[in-house]
Amino acid sequence: MEIDKDVVVQNGRRTWQSGVSVTSEDGVRQRRDIEEVFSTGVWPLLSNLEDPELQRLARELPAVVLSSRADSTTKKYLGAYRRWKAWADSRQGVPSFPVRDIHLALYMQHLSESSHSKAAVEEVVHALSWLHKVAGMQAPSDSPLVQSVMEGFRRLLAKPKCPKEPVSVEMLQAMVEAAGPSPSLTEVRLLAICLVAFTGFLRCDELTRLRCKDVTFNDHGMVINVVLSKTDQFREGASLVIARTGTPKCPVSMMQKYFKMAGLCHTADKLFRGIVSTRKGECLRRGGGLSYTRMRELLLAKIEHLGMDPKQFGMHSLRAGGTAAANAGVPDRLFKRHGRWRSETAKDGYAKDSVERRLTVSKGLGV
Repeated sequence: MEIDKDVVVQNGRRTWQSGVSVTSEDGVRQRRDIEEVFSTGVWPLLSNLEDPELQRLARELPAVVLSSRADSTTKKYLGAYRRWKAWADSRQGVPSFPVRDIHLALYMQHLSESSHSKAAVEEVVHALSWLHKVAGMQAPSDSPLVQSVMEGFRRLLAKPKCPKEPVSVEMLQAMVEAAGPSPSLTEVRLLAICLVAFTGFLRCDELTRLRCKDVTFNDHGMVINVVLSKTDQFREGASLVIARTGTPKCPVSMMQKYFKMAGLCHTADKLFRGIVSTRKGECLRRGGGLSYTRMRELLLAKIEHLGMDPKQFGMHSLRAGGTAAANAGVPDRLFKRHGRWRSETAKDGYAKDSVERRLTVSKGLGV
């Protein structure tokens, strides 16, 4: 099946007539990679359709199939496919698509030697598996050989986990006290980020996506509309409620203070943005939002200012505020809903039990 190569502009975005969005160089590469996949497997059969309505439906199918994965996942998989294709094209007798299991096993060996990364090996296996399914073909990952090689590398390339330390309530208290009674907009912005991420168990990508209109205040606290989340594959959205605490580190009061100082309204603009200094003082930039890298820099600089080792912390340390909630005995169902966890294993990774609670296991044995 041939994908229509005409590109139209709709609402300022470039879009294939098949419905797949592309942008500049990434879009060109993505279209080229997708054309290779959609020219094999079951797709050539659709080129023989004579009925006009069936032809129209066939043109819409590629965009629907590609929507089976999140945009970020699709981009990551196509990147892995490009690296595989470059390697395959540089070798004699190695077709890039469809992929033979013996060639994939050899490439996995190559990746393990060049990257020493289990994640890199797993990524290409998942990427090629998905692309073969898109083409309606059997995935090379189903091969016993590939599965055995993958299990071997999971053992050989395994590394001990070194999770970052969680941000504690005491650290948040120290941040608030360090800002003083008259904090600047820069300080209030960081405090709002830290407090809402801590109490809302927010991931960094959820923080960076927040818009002003996603936050509403009421007498009890505030409601945050999480439009898109890592575990929300079908974009159903989630409503997150955070209570007023009446303390200096109250996340609701700090967020209201940020809205007031920054002059924010409930618009579609990004909530957390860069700050510029003017003759009248600090103000938010009009466009764009803070990136993960910039948020991380601000957090680690504040942690270092408090006299702690910033290497032990990261942006995920704020989400680990869930640790405090777990140890405080929050019901499991509410805990999972508040943190937007889908699985028990993912949730349990944040429940860092204290030594006292762990000792209750052996104390209860009656020996």
